[in-house]
Amino acid sequence: MKKKRPIDETRMKGYIKICPNCGSTDVSVESFNYMVRDICKECGYGSVKESLFLNDLIYFPEIPKEYIEEFRKEVIQKKNKYNKDKD
Repeated sequence: MKKKRPIDETRMKGYIKICPNCGSTDVSVESFNYMVRDICKECGYGSVKESLFLNDLIYFPEIPKEYIEEFRKEVIQKKNKYNKDKD
């Protein structure tokens, strides 16, 4: 029997969910009634998705596995720029 990989369990085959805050792929999805929440297990960043508040949705994107490192570099660049602008 072929062993399943975590990437095979994503909604879009070949794509993996990634944290928009730190770039980690160690992300879990929790749900309760009508609410769904993505949570990063590395940095604790989370989203709350409520169907009533469409403007407040924070999405964890699903990207192809080969773009993960590029996405992480962009996250680091944005954080560095934000920190420089903040000072």
